[in-house]
Amino acid sequence: MSVRGRTVHRLGAVLGVAAVGLTSVFVASAAHAAPQDFGNIDADRIGSLTVHKYLHQVGDVEGDISAPPAAGDFTDPVAGVVFTAYPLLQGGVPLDLSIATNWDGLESLSAGAACTAPAGFALGTGIPFDPTDAQGAATVALAVGAYQVCETEAPAQIVDRSAPFIVTIPTPFEDGWVYDVHAYPKNGAGEIVKTIQPQQDTGLGAVVRFPVTVPVPTSTDVWTGFAIRDTLDARLAPVAAADVAVTVAGAPLDPAYYTVTTAGQQVTMNLTAAGLAWLNQGPNAQAGSELTVTFAGTVVEVGDGTILNEAELWTNNPGFDPAVRPPLPSNEVETHWGSLEILKRASSTTGTEGLLAGAAFEVYNAVDPYAADCTTAVAAGGPISVDGATTFTSATGGLISIPGLFVSDSENPAIDALQRCYVLKETAAPAGYVLPSDPFTGVTVVTGETTTADNADIVNTQQGVPGLPLTGANGQLILITAGVGAAIVVIGLVLMKRRRELAAAE
Repeated sequence: MSVRGRTVHRLGAVLGVAAVGLTSVFVASAAHAAPQDFGNIDADRIGSLTVHKYLHQVGDVEGDISAPPAAGDFTDPVAGVVFTAYPLLQGGVPLDLSIATNWDGLESLSAGAACTAPAGFALGTGIPFDPTDAQGAATVALAVGAYQVCETEAPAQIVDRSAPFIVTIPTPFEDGWVYDVHAYPKNGAGEIVKTIQPQQDTGLGAVVRFPVTVPVPTSTDVWTGFAIRDTLDARLAPVAAADVAVTVAGAPLDPAYYTVTTAGQQVTMNLTAAGLAWLNQGPNAQAGSELTVTFAGTVVEVGDGTILNEAELWTNNPGFDPAVRPPLPSNEVETHWGSLEILKRASSTTGTEGLLAGAAFEVYNAVDPYAADCTTAVAAGGPISVDGATTFTSATGGLISIPGLFVSDSENPAIDALQRCYVLKETAAPAGYVLPSDPFTGVTVVTGETTTADNADIVNTQQGVPGLPLTGANGQLILITAGVGAAIVVIGLVLMKRRRELAAAE
Protein backbone atom coordinates (compact mmCIF):
# COMPACT_ATOMS: atom_id res chain seq x y z
CA MET A 1 0.00 0.00 0.00
CA SER A 2 1.23 3.56 -0.70
CA VAL A 3 0.01 7.02 0.19
CA ARG A 4 -0.32 10.46 -1.33
CA GLY A 5 -0.16 14.09 -0.34
CA ARG A 6 1.53 15.81 2.54
CA THR A 7 1.22 12.94 4.99
CA VAL A 8 3.11 10.23 3.10
CA HIS A 9 5.75 9.98 5.80
CA ARG A 10 3.14 9.96 8.58
CA LEU A 11 1.11 7.18 6.98
CA GLY A 12 4.32 5.22 6.56
CA ALA A 13 4.89 5.64 10.26
CA VAL A 14 1.48 4.26 11.13
CA LEU A 15 1.20 1.41 8.62
CA GLY A 16 4.88 0.51 8.75
CA VAL A 17 7.35 -0.46 6.11
CA ALA A 18 5.82 -3.94 5.84
CA ALA A 19 2.54 -2.44 4.68
CA VAL A 20 4.23 -0.62 1.83
CA GLY A 21 5.66 -3.97 0.77
CA LEU A 22 2.16 -5.35 0.25
CA THR A 23 1.95 -3.78 -3.18
CA SER A 24 4.11 -2.00 -5.66
CA VAL A 25 4.53 1.69 -4.79
CA PHE A 26 1.99 3.25 -7.11
CA VAL A 27 2.01 6.71 -8.64
CA ALA A 28 -0.68 8.92 -7.16
CA SER A 29 -4.10 8.81 -8.79
CA ALA A 30 -5.92 11.94 -9.81
CA ALA A 31 -8.73 11.78 -7.26
CA HIS A 32 -9.11 10.51 -3.72
CA ALA A 33 -11.50 10.69 -0.81
CA ALA A 34 -11.24 13.09 2.11
CA PRO A 35 -10.47 12.33 5.77
CA GLN A 36 -13.45 11.38 7.89
CA ASP A 37 -12.62 13.60 10.87
CA PHE A 38 -10.28 16.34 12.07
CA GLY A 39 -9.02 17.45 15.45
CA ASN A 40 -8.67 15.25 18.49
CA ILE A 41 -8.98 11.48 18.32
CA ASP A 42 -12.34 10.12 19.46
CA ALA A 43 -11.22 7.22 21.67
CA ASP A 44 -14.76 5.81 21.91
CA ARG A 45 -15.38 5.67 18.21
CA ILE A 46 -15.56 2.30 16.43
CA GLY A 47 -13.74 2.23 13.13
CA SER A 48 -13.06 -0.52 10.63
CA LEU A 49 -10.47 -2.02 8.36
CA THR A 50 -11.37 -3.24 4.89
CA VAL A 51 -8.87 -5.30 2.97
CA HIS A 52 -9.09 -5.41 -0.83
CA LYS A 53 -7.31 -8.53 -1.96
CA TYR A 54 -5.84 -8.80 -5.47
CA LEU A 55 -3.08 -10.61 -7.26
CA HIS A 56 0.08 -8.62 -7.95
CA GLN A 57 -0.73 -5.75 -10.30
CA VAL A 58 1.03 -4.22 -13.26
CA GLY A 59 0.38 -0.50 -13.64
CA ASP A 60 0.40 2.82 -11.79
CA VAL A 61 -3.02 2.85 -10.09
CA GLU A 62 -2.82 3.61 -6.38
CA GLY A 63 -5.06 2.34 -3.63
CA ASP A 64 -6.79 4.93 -1.45
CA ILE A 65 -6.74 4.30 2.30
CA SER A 66 -9.87 6.36 2.82
CA ALA A 67 -12.14 4.80 0.17
CA PRO A 68 -12.72 1.56 -1.75
CA PRO A 69 -11.25 1.27 -5.23
CA ALA A 70 -13.13 2.52 -8.24
CA ALA A 71 -14.33 0.02 -10.80
CA GLY A 72 -11.47 -1.01 -13.04
CA ASP A 73 -8.69 0.27 -10.75
CA PHE A 74 -7.45 -3.26 -10.04
CA THR A 75 -7.77 -6.67 -11.63
CA ASP A 76 -7.77 -10.27 -10.41
CA PRO A 77 -9.53 -10.11 -7.03
CA VAL A 78 -8.89 -13.05 -4.73
CA ALA A 79 -11.76 -14.63 -2.81
CA GLY A 80 -11.50 -16.89 0.22
CA VAL A 81 -8.57 -15.17 1.96
CA VAL A 82 -8.84 -14.71 5.73
CA PHE A 83 -7.07 -11.93 7.64
CA THR A 84 -6.80 -11.58 11.41
CA ALA A 85 -6.18 -8.33 13.30
CA TYR A 86 -4.18 -8.62 16.54
CA PRO A 87 -4.20 -5.70 19.01
CA LEU A 88 -0.70 -4.52 19.92
CA LEU A 89 -0.18 -4.92 23.67
CA GLN A 90 2.26 -3.18 25.97
CA GLY A 91 2.34 -4.29 29.56
CA GLY A 92 -0.46 -6.71 28.76
CA VAL A 93 -2.94 -4.05 27.69
CA PRO A 94 -3.82 -2.62 24.25
CA LEU A 95 -1.83 0.42 23.19
CA ASP A 96 -3.86 3.52 24.11
CA LEU A 97 -3.69 5.98 21.22
CA SER A 98 -5.36 8.73 23.23
CA ILE A 99 -1.98 9.11 24.98
CA ALA A 100 0.35 11.26 22.88
CA THR A 101 3.56 9.43 23.84
CA ASN A 102 2.15 6.10 22.62
CA TRP A 103 2.44 7.41 19.04
CA ASP A 104 6.20 7.76 19.49
CA GLY A 105 8.17 5.13 17.62
CA LEU A 106 5.30 3.95 15.43
CA GLU A 107 7.03 5.45 12.41
CA SER A 108 9.82 2.86 12.61
CA LEU A 109 7.68 -0.05 13.79
CA SER A 110 7.76 -3.13 11.59
CA ALA A 111 5.38 -6.07 11.79
CA GLY A 112 6.84 -9.26 13.13
CA ALA A 113 7.86 -11.83 10.55
CA ALA A 114 5.53 -14.82 10.17
CA CYS A 115 2.97 -12.92 12.23
CA THR A 116 5.07 -12.78 15.38
CA ALA A 117 4.78 -9.68 17.58
CA PRO A 118 6.86 -6.65 16.60
CA ALA A 119 9.78 -5.75 18.84
CA GLY A 120 8.63 -4.32 22.16
CA PHE A 121 5.06 -5.54 21.83
CA ALA A 122 2.90 -8.60 22.38
CA LEU A 123 -0.11 -9.61 20.33
CA GLY A 124 -3.57 -9.71 21.81
CA THR A 125 -6.43 -12.03 20.93
CA GLY A 126 -6.93 -12.14 17.17
CA ILE A 127 -10.01 -10.61 15.59
CA PRO A 128 -10.73 -12.60 12.42
CA PHE A 129 -12.21 -11.14 9.25
CA ASP A 130 -14.72 -13.05 7.20
CA PRO A 131 -13.14 -14.56 4.07
CA THR A 132 -12.76 -12.09 1.23
CA ASP A 133 -15.71 -12.10 -1.15
CA ALA A 134 -15.80 -12.42 -4.93
CA GLN A 135 -14.52 -8.83 -5.22
CA GLY A 136 -11.63 -9.67 -2.89
CA ALA A 137 -12.99 -7.52 -0.05
CA ALA A 138 -13.53 -8.18 3.66
CA THR A 139 -14.26 -5.78 6.53
CA VAL A 140 -13.95 -6.03 10.31
CA ALA A 141 -15.00 -3.51 12.97
CA LEU A 142 -12.11 -2.31 15.17
CA ALA A 143 -11.94 -0.09 18.23
CA VAL A 144 -9.43 2.77 18.34
CA GLY A 145 -5.97 1.25 18.72
CA ALA A 146 -2.96 -0.21 16.92
CA TYR A 147 -3.10 -3.62 15.27
CA GLN A 148 -0.90 -6.08 13.45
CA VAL A 149 -2.82 -7.62 10.56
CA CYS A 150 -1.83 -11.03 9.21
CA GLU A 151 -3.07 -13.16 6.35
CA THR A 152 -3.94 -16.36 8.22
CA GLU A 153 -5.70 -18.47 5.55
CA ALA A 154 -5.56 -18.50 1.77
CA PRO A 155 -6.69 -20.72 -1.10
CA ALA A 156 -4.19 -23.28 -2.34
CA GLN A 157 -3.38 -21.31 -5.49
CA ILE A 158 -1.93 -18.46 -3.40
CA VAL A 159 1.81 -19.06 -3.35
CA ASP A 160 2.94 -15.96 -1.46
CA ARG A 161 0.83 -14.57 1.32
CA SER A 162 0.78 -10.89 2.11
CA ALA A 163 3.36 -9.72 4.60
CA PRO A 164 1.93 -8.76 8.01
CA PHE A 165 1.36 -5.03 8.40
CA ILE A 166 0.62 -2.48 11.13
CA VAL A 167 -2.48 -0.30 11.03
CA THR A 168 -3.92 2.23 13.44
CA ILE A 169 -7.53 3.17 13.96
CA PRO A 170 -7.71 6.03 13.12
CA THR A 171 -5.02 6.53 10.47
CA PRO A 172 -3.67 10.04 9.76
CA PHE A 173 -4.47 11.27 6.26
CA GLU A 174 -4.53 14.74 4.59
CA ASP A 175 -4.26 16.56 7.95
CA GLY A 176 -7.23 14.62 9.28
CA TRP A 177 -8.15 11.14 10.47
CA VAL A 178 -9.56 8.10 8.67
CA TYR A 179 -11.46 5.74 10.98
CA ASP A 180 -12.64 3.38 8.23
CA VAL A 181 -9.34 2.37 6.68
CA HIS A 182 -8.81 0.52 3.37
CA ALA A 183 -5.73 -1.62 2.72
CA TYR A 184 -4.63 -3.29 -0.52
CA PRO A 185 -2.44 -6.31 0.25
CA LYS A 186 -1.40 -8.36 -2.80
CA ASN A 187 -0.79 -12.05 -3.49
CA GLY A 188 0.97 -14.11 -6.10
CA ALA A 189 -1.07 -16.96 -7.57
CA GLY A 190 0.31 -20.29 -8.64
CA GLU A 191 -0.74 -22.38 -11.61
CA ILE A 192 0.01 -26.02 -12.27
CA VAL A 193 -1.09 -27.76 -15.46
CA LYS A 194 -0.79 -31.48 -16.13
CA THR A 195 -1.05 -33.23 -19.46
CA ILE A 196 -0.09 -36.59 -21.05
CA GLN A 197 2.36 -37.12 -23.87
CA PRO A 198 0.90 -38.98 -26.89
CA GLN A 199 1.24 -42.68 -26.13
CA GLN A 200 4.10 -44.31 -28.01
CA ASP A 201 4.09 -47.94 -26.87
CA THR A 202 0.61 -49.39 -26.52
CA GLY A 203 1.04 -52.68 -24.66
CA LEU A 204 1.22 -53.52 -20.95
CA GLY A 205 4.71 -52.57 -19.79
CA ALA A 206 4.63 -49.32 -21.75
CA VAL A 207 5.64 -46.03 -20.11
CA VAL A 208 3.08 -43.22 -19.71
CA ARG A 209 4.62 -39.74 -19.41
CA PHE A 210 2.93 -36.85 -17.59
CA PRO A 211 4.42 -33.37 -18.23
CA VAL A 212 3.57 -30.95 -15.39
CA THR A 213 4.11 -27.25 -16.13
CA VAL A 214 4.30 -24.46 -13.55
CA PRO A 215 4.84 -20.82 -14.59
CA VAL A 216 7.04 -19.41 -11.82
CA PRO A 217 4.70 -17.12 -9.84
CA THR A 218 5.37 -13.51 -8.95
CA SER A 219 6.17 -13.31 -5.25
CA THR A 220 7.08 -10.67 -2.71
CA ASP A 221 8.39 -13.45 -0.46
CA VAL A 222 11.85 -14.93 -0.60
CA TRP A 223 11.51 -18.43 -2.00
CA THR A 224 12.27 -20.93 0.76
CA GLY A 225 10.87 -23.99 -0.96
CA PHE A 226 9.61 -24.97 -4.41
CA ALA A 227 8.62 -28.52 -5.23
CA ILE A 228 6.40 -30.37 -7.69
CA ARG A 229 5.13 -33.76 -6.54
CA ASP A 230 3.29 -36.58 -8.29
CA THR A 231 1.82 -39.55 -6.46
CA LEU A 232 1.39 -42.22 -9.13
CA ASP A 233 -1.47 -44.72 -9.24
CA ALA A 234 -0.56 -48.16 -7.90
CA ARG A 235 -0.87 -49.51 -11.47
CA LEU A 236 2.08 -47.35 -12.53
CA ALA A 237 5.61 -48.24 -11.47
CA PRO A 238 7.71 -45.04 -11.14
CA VAL A 239 10.61 -44.81 -13.58
CA ALA A 240 14.14 -44.17 -12.38
CA ALA A 241 14.75 -40.67 -11.02
CA ALA A 242 17.27 -40.05 -13.82
CA ASP A 243 14.46 -40.55 -16.36
CA VAL A 244 12.35 -37.71 -14.90
CA ALA A 245 13.01 -34.75 -17.21
CA VAL A 246 13.10 -31.19 -15.80
CA THR A 247 13.17 -28.19 -18.13
CA VAL A 248 12.74 -24.43 -17.92
CA ALA A 249 11.47 -22.57 -20.99
CA GLY A 250 12.03 -25.80 -22.91
CA ALA A 251 15.73 -26.18 -22.03
CA PRO A 252 17.09 -28.66 -19.47
CA LEU A 253 17.36 -27.16 -15.99
CA ASP A 254 20.80 -27.33 -14.41
CA PRO A 255 20.85 -30.68 -12.52
CA ALA A 256 22.49 -28.90 -9.58
CA TYR A 257 19.29 -26.90 -9.13
CA TYR A 258 17.05 -29.82 -8.23
CA THR A 259 16.73 -33.34 -6.89
CA VAL A 260 14.25 -36.05 -7.83
CA THR A 261 13.34 -38.51 -5.09
CA THR A 262 10.96 -41.48 -5.04
CA ALA A 263 9.23 -42.83 -1.95
CA GLY A 264 6.84 -45.63 -2.88
CA GLN A 265 4.50 -44.17 -5.49
CA GLN A 266 5.41 -40.58 -4.59
CA VAL A 267 7.87 -38.81 -6.89
CA THR A 268 9.10 -35.32 -5.93
CA MET A 269 11.13 -32.73 -7.83
CA ASN A 270 12.51 -30.34 -5.22
CA LEU A 271 14.66 -27.29 -5.87
CA THR A 272 17.97 -27.37 -4.01
CA ALA A 273 19.57 -24.40 -2.24
CA ALA A 274 21.24 -23.57 -5.57
CA GLY A 275 17.88 -23.82 -7.32
CA LEU A 276 16.22 -21.52 -4.80
CA ALA A 277 19.06 -19.03 -5.22
CA TRP A 278 18.41 -19.15 -8.96
CA LEU A 279 14.69 -18.60 -8.31
CA ASN A 280 15.46 -15.64 -6.02
CA GLN A 281 17.75 -13.85 -8.47
CA GLY A 282 16.71 -10.21 -8.70
CA PRO A 283 13.12 -9.11 -8.08
CA ASN A 284 11.15 -11.98 -9.59
CA ALA A 285 13.77 -12.55 -12.30
CA GLN A 286 12.34 -15.98 -13.08
CA ALA A 287 8.67 -14.98 -12.79
CA GLY A 288 6.67 -16.33 -15.71
CA SER A 289 9.32 -18.85 -16.77
CA GLU A 290 7.69 -22.21 -17.38
CA LEU A 291 9.18 -24.98 -15.28
CA THR A 292 8.17 -28.42 -16.57
CA VAL A 293 8.67 -31.76 -14.84
CA THR A 294 7.83 -34.85 -16.89
CA PHE A 295 6.89 -37.61 -14.48
CA ALA A 296 6.53 -41.14 -15.85
CA GLY A 297 5.27 -44.56 -14.84
CA THR A 298 5.31 -48.04 -16.36
CA VAL A 299 1.88 -49.64 -16.71
CA VAL A 300 2.03 -52.89 -14.71
CA GLU A 301 -1.69 -53.60 -14.34
CA VAL A 302 -4.93 -52.55 -16.02
CA GLY A 303 -7.57 -53.07 -13.32
CA ASP A 304 -10.77 -51.26 -14.27
CA GLY A 305 -8.88 -49.69 -17.18
CA THR A 306 -8.91 -46.02 -16.10
CA ILE A 307 -5.74 -44.74 -14.41
CA LEU A 308 -6.08 -41.30 -12.79
CA ASN A 309 -3.26 -38.89 -12.07
CA GLU A 310 -2.71 -35.39 -10.68
CA ALA A 311 0.29 -33.47 -9.37
CA GLU A 312 0.86 -30.87 -6.62
CA LEU A 313 2.80 -27.63 -6.33
CA TRP A 314 4.39 -26.99 -2.91
CA THR A 315 5.72 -23.46 -2.37
CA ASN A 316 7.58 -22.04 0.62
CA ASN A 317 6.75 -25.15 2.61
CA PRO A 318 9.98 -27.18 2.70
CA GLY A 319 8.54 -29.47 5.36
CA PHE A 320 5.59 -30.43 3.11
CA ASP A 321 3.19 -29.71 5.98
CA PRO A 322 -0.33 -29.06 4.60
CA ALA A 323 -1.25 -27.33 7.84
CA VAL A 324 1.40 -24.69 7.13
CA ARG A 325 0.40 -24.17 3.51
CA PRO A 326 -1.61 -26.69 1.51
CA PRO A 327 -0.31 -27.73 -1.91
CA LEU A 328 -1.90 -26.46 -5.10
CA PRO A 329 -3.31 -29.46 -7.03
CA SER A 330 -3.12 -29.73 -10.79
CA ASN A 331 -5.95 -30.74 -13.06
CA GLU A 332 -6.62 -34.49 -13.12
CA VAL A 333 -5.74 -36.53 -16.21
CA GLU A 334 -6.73 -40.07 -17.21
CA THR A 335 -5.23 -42.82 -19.33
CA HIS A 336 -7.44 -45.74 -20.42
CA TRP A 337 -6.41 -49.37 -21.05
CA GLY A 338 -8.17 -52.61 -21.90
CA SER A 339 -7.55 -56.37 -22.00
CA LEU A 340 -8.44 -58.42 -25.08
CA GLU A 341 -10.05 -61.89 -25.11
CA ILE A 342 -11.11 -63.65 -28.31
CA LEU A 343 -11.90 -67.28 -29.26
CA LYS A 344 -10.19 -69.58 -31.78
CA ARG A 345 -12.30 -72.40 -33.28
CA ALA A 346 -12.61 -74.85 -36.15
CA SER A 347 -14.79 -73.81 -39.05
CA SER A 348 -18.44 -74.87 -39.04
CA THR A 349 -18.50 -75.20 -35.22
CA THR A 350 -20.40 -73.27 -32.58
CA GLY A 351 -20.68 -73.07 -28.82
CA THR A 352 -18.19 -75.18 -26.91
CA GLU A 353 -17.46 -77.47 -29.87
CA GLY A 354 -14.39 -77.09 -32.03
CA LEU A 355 -12.46 -74.67 -29.79
CA LEU A 356 -8.78 -74.82 -30.72
CA ALA A 357 -5.67 -74.52 -28.56
CA GLY A 358 -2.19 -73.96 -29.95
CA ALA A 359 -2.78 -71.19 -32.49
CA ALA A 360 -0.11 -68.44 -32.26
CA PHE A 361 -0.78 -64.73 -32.84
CA GLU A 362 0.89 -61.33 -32.93
CA VAL A 363 -0.95 -58.05 -32.24
CA TYR A 364 -0.49 -54.84 -34.20
CA ASN A 365 -1.67 -51.25 -33.98
CA ALA A 366 -4.21 -50.22 -36.62
CA VAL A 367 -3.67 -47.60 -39.32
CA ASP A 368 -6.96 -46.00 -38.23
CA PRO A 369 -7.14 -46.86 -34.52
CA TYR A 370 -10.40 -45.02 -33.87
CA ALA A 371 -12.42 -46.21 -36.87
CA ALA A 372 -16.09 -46.86 -36.16
CA ASP A 373 -15.75 -50.42 -37.47
CA CYS A 374 -12.62 -52.39 -36.55
CA THR A 375 -13.37 -55.47 -38.65
CA THR A 376 -11.57 -53.99 -41.68
CA ALA A 377 -8.63 -52.60 -39.68
CA VAL A 378 -5.22 -52.66 -41.38
CA ALA A 379 -2.07 -53.44 -39.40
CA ALA A 380 0.52 -50.68 -38.85
CA GLY A 381 4.13 -51.02 -37.76
CA GLY A 382 5.66 -54.04 -36.10
CA PRO A 383 4.20 -56.44 -33.54
CA ILE A 384 3.38 -54.95 -30.14
CA SER A 385 5.13 -56.10 -26.99
CA VAL A 386 2.64 -56.75 -24.20
CA ASP A 387 4.13 -57.44 -20.78
CA GLY A 388 7.35 -58.48 -22.54
CA ALA A 389 5.71 -60.92 -24.99
CA THR A 390 5.05 -60.55 -28.71
CA THR A 391 3.46 -63.97 -29.35
CA PHE A 392 0.16 -65.05 -27.81
CA THR A 393 -1.12 -68.63 -28.07
CA SER A 394 -4.70 -69.83 -27.73
CA ALA A 395 -5.15 -71.87 -24.56
CA THR A 396 -7.29 -74.92 -23.85
CA GLY A 397 -10.81 -73.79 -24.60
CA GLY A 398 -9.60 -71.69 -27.55
CA LEU A 399 -9.08 -68.47 -25.57
CA ILE A 400 -6.59 -65.92 -26.89
CA SER A 401 -5.82 -63.51 -24.03
CA ILE A 402 -3.79 -60.29 -24.32
CA PRO A 403 -3.60 -58.66 -20.87
CA GLY A 404 -3.22 -54.92 -21.54
CA LEU A 405 -3.62 -52.61 -24.55
CA PHE A 406 -3.87 -48.81 -24.66
CA VAL A 407 -7.29 -47.36 -25.55
CA SER A 408 -7.16 -43.55 -25.09
CA ASP A 409 -6.43 -40.70 -22.67
CA SER A 410 -7.98 -37.43 -21.60
CA GLU A 411 -5.48 -35.21 -23.42
CA ASN A 412 -4.79 -36.58 -26.91
CA PRO A 413 -7.20 -37.40 -29.74
CA ALA A 414 -9.41 -39.29 -29.69
CA ILE A 415 -9.95 -37.84 -26.22
CA ASP A 416 -11.43 -40.38 -23.79
CA ALA A 417 -12.43 -42.71 -26.64
CA LEU A 418 -14.20 -45.80 -25.33
CA GLN A 419 -12.57 -48.25 -27.77
CA ARG A 420 -9.58 -48.68 -30.07
CA CYS A 421 -8.87 -50.92 -33.07
CA TYR A 422 -6.04 -53.45 -33.14
CA VAL A 423 -5.12 -56.21 -35.61
CA LEU A 424 -4.31 -59.84 -34.78
CA LYS A 425 -2.07 -61.82 -37.13
CA GLU A 426 -2.14 -65.62 -36.94
CA THR A 427 1.42 -66.87 -37.29
CA ALA A 428 0.95 -70.60 -36.56
CA ALA A 429 -2.17 -72.77 -36.82
CA PRO A 430 -2.95 -75.71 -34.50
CA ALA A 431 -1.84 -79.17 -35.65
CA GLY A 432 -4.16 -80.45 -38.39
CA TYR A 433 -5.31 -76.96 -39.45
CA VAL A 434 -4.13 -74.44 -42.00
CA LEU A 435 -3.52 -70.70 -41.68
CA PRO A 436 -6.28 -68.58 -43.19
CA SER A 437 -5.50 -67.16 -46.62
CA ASP A 438 -5.66 -63.74 -44.90
CA PRO A 439 -4.01 -64.16 -41.47
CA PHE A 440 -5.03 -60.65 -40.24
CA THR A 441 -8.15 -60.06 -38.13
CA GLY A 442 -9.31 -56.62 -36.97
CA VAL A 443 -10.43 -56.55 -33.32
CA THR A 444 -11.96 -54.01 -30.93
CA VAL A 445 -10.47 -53.31 -27.49
CA VAL A 446 -12.63 -51.43 -24.97
CA THR A 447 -11.60 -49.80 -21.70
CA GLY A 448 -11.43 -52.38 -18.93
CA GLU A 449 -11.92 -55.96 -20.14
CA THR A 450 -12.94 -56.86 -23.69
CA THR A 451 -14.99 -60.09 -23.53
CA THR A 452 -15.17 -62.75 -26.24
CA ALA A 453 -18.63 -61.47 -27.14
CA ASP A 454 -17.12 -58.16 -28.30
CA ASN A 455 -15.42 -59.70 -31.35
CA ALA A 456 -16.11 -62.46 -33.88
CA ASP A 457 -14.34 -65.80 -33.40
CA ILE A 458 -11.25 -66.55 -35.49
CA VAL A 459 -11.72 -69.84 -37.42
CA ASN A 460 -9.40 -72.41 -38.99
CA THR A 461 -10.06 -75.06 -41.62
CA GLN A 462 -8.53 -78.55 -41.53
CA GLN A 463 -5.52 -79.63 -43.49
CA GLY A 464 -6.25 -81.63 -46.72
CA VAL A 465 -5.11 -85.33 -46.98
CA PRO A 466 -4.80 -87.80 -49.91
CA GLY A 467 -8.06 -89.61 -50.79
CA LEU A 468 -8.40 -93.06 -49.23
CA PRO A 469 -8.98 -96.02 -51.66
CA LEU A 470 -12.35 -97.77 -51.84
CA THR A 471 -14.20 -95.19 -49.95
CA GLY A 472 -17.57 -93.85 -50.83
CA ALA A 473 -20.42 -95.17 -53.13
CA ASN A 474 -18.40 -95.13 -56.40
CA GLY A 475 -15.75 -97.32 -54.86
CA GLN A 476 -18.32 -99.88 -53.81
CA LEU A 477 -19.78 -99.96 -57.32
CA ILE A 478 -16.33 -100.55 -58.81
CA LEU A 479 -15.68 -103.33 -56.35
CA ILE A 480 -19.00 -105.06 -57.11
CA THR A 481 -18.50 -104.74 -60.86
CA ALA A 482 -14.99 -106.17 -60.60
CA GLY A 483 -16.28 -109.09 -58.52
CA VAL A 484 -19.06 -109.95 -60.99
CA GLY A 485 -16.62 -109.84 -63.87
CA ALA A 486 -14.24 -112.24 -62.13
CA ALA A 487 -17.11 -114.65 -61.39
CA ILE A 488 -18.19 -114.66 -65.07
CA VAL A 489 -14.64 -115.50 -66.15
CA VAL A 490 -14.45 -118.37 -63.65
CA ILE A 491 -17.82 -119.75 -64.78
CA GLY A 492 -16.74 -119.50 -68.42
CA LEU A 493 -13.57 -121.45 -67.73
CA VAL A 494 -15.49 -124.16 -65.87
CA LEU A 495 -18.00 -124.56 -68.74
CA MET A 496 -15.22 -124.74 -71.30
CA LYS A 497 -13.45 -127.41 -69.31
CA ARG A 498 -16.70 -129.42 -68.99
CA ARG A 499 -17.30 -129.33 -72.71
CA ARG A 500 -13.85 -130.62 -73.40
CA GLU A 501 -14.36 -133.50 -70.98
CA LEU A 502 -17.68 -134.43 -72.65
CA ALA A 503 -16.16 -134.30 -76.08
CA ALA A 504 -13.35 -136.62 -75.03
CA ALA A 505 -15.78 -139.16 -73.59
CA GLU A 506 -17.70 -139.46 -76.81
